[in-house]
Amino acid sequence: MQPARPDACRIPFAMAPLIAAVFALIACDPASVAQRPITPQVVWGETGDRPGQFFYPRALDADREGRIWIIDKTARVQALDPDTGDPLFTWRMPNYQLGKPTGMTFAPGPDGRELLYIADTHYHRVMVYRTPTTPGQREQLVASFGSYGDQPGQFIYPTDVAVLTDQQTGLPTRIYVSEYGGNDRISVFDPDYNFLFAFGSPGSSADPASIEFNRPQSIAIDTRARQLVVVDSCNHRIGRFTLDGELLAWFGAHGSEVGGFNYPFGLHLLGDGTALVTEFGNHRLQRVDLASGRSIATLGREGSGHGELRAPWAVTTIGTRAYVLDSGNNRVIGFKRPS
Repeated sequence: MQPARPDACRIPFAMAPLIAAVFALIACDPASVAQRPITPQVVWGETGDRPGQFFYPRALDADREGRIWIIDKTARVQALDPDTGDPLFTWRMPNYQLGKPTGMTFAPGPDGRELLYIADTHYHRVMVYRTPTTPGQREQLVASFGSYGDQPGQFIYPTDVAVLTDQQTGLPTRIYVSEYGGNDRISVFDPDYNFLFAFGSPGSSADPASIEFNRPQSIAIDTRARQLVVVDSCNHRIGRFTLDGELLAWFGAHGSEVGGFNYPFGLHLLGDGTALVTEFGNHRLQRVDLASGRSIATLGREGSGHGELRAPWAVTTIGTRAYVLDSGNNRVIGFKRPS
């Protein structure tokens, strides 16, 4: 049996750009929203269902070969040249009638080779692929784990995956999976996909000692600080946790002022104690200091013009450039990586 569509923070994605604009009008003070557009180095992508085109892309990451990978609402997984946006590889998810993935992560697998972990959100599982590397090569499904439910090792709408690796061997030691829809928790697995433990519960408690989530949309492991960072989207905040699930700190609150968040969705750690966070509702990115929660910079403003964003979902980096998934405009904007 498939679950009912959750009410809490469930956004009808076909109407996402319109709803994001309504959020901005209702929840934000327009005068306080960052007005500075991004200064693009590259812009590519357009609306459509052909290779190199997108229909509302929601998941993005980069592999170690320097390719950008994107999944859109046609359930296509595409690899693209980061400079030109030219399509390199593409395939369609095996099931997509019930919905499309909202998260993807490149990380080593049990043999040390890089794998693509896809949060197959509406099928309540994680799909693990070995991606193509040469023309004509096909993707290879390595593993699939999870099923619908609220029991240990089961999922309701998984959103993202983060993989902890051994600092000496580079091999995975734990796999973290976030989910919403009634579970609203983080589940942790060993490298063979066996359930270890979970933490968090549904809710919106303002108690700084409470671990409650309302759609934890993106997660990432800060290897320097040995912590897990969680974007708690519908509570408009960021959480820092030990790798065993103990709460270290929350920061952020609902708003459009600098340091406030309006549906933060995407997260990318820069490796220097700071992170880039995309805000679906504020149509911008913020660079934040993870230790203090202080906002260092804001980038972007609402629109479809040069350097403007509409409902951005995700962000990543390759070398000296950052890439934001400008979902409402069906494109990718590349800009100088903050330093």
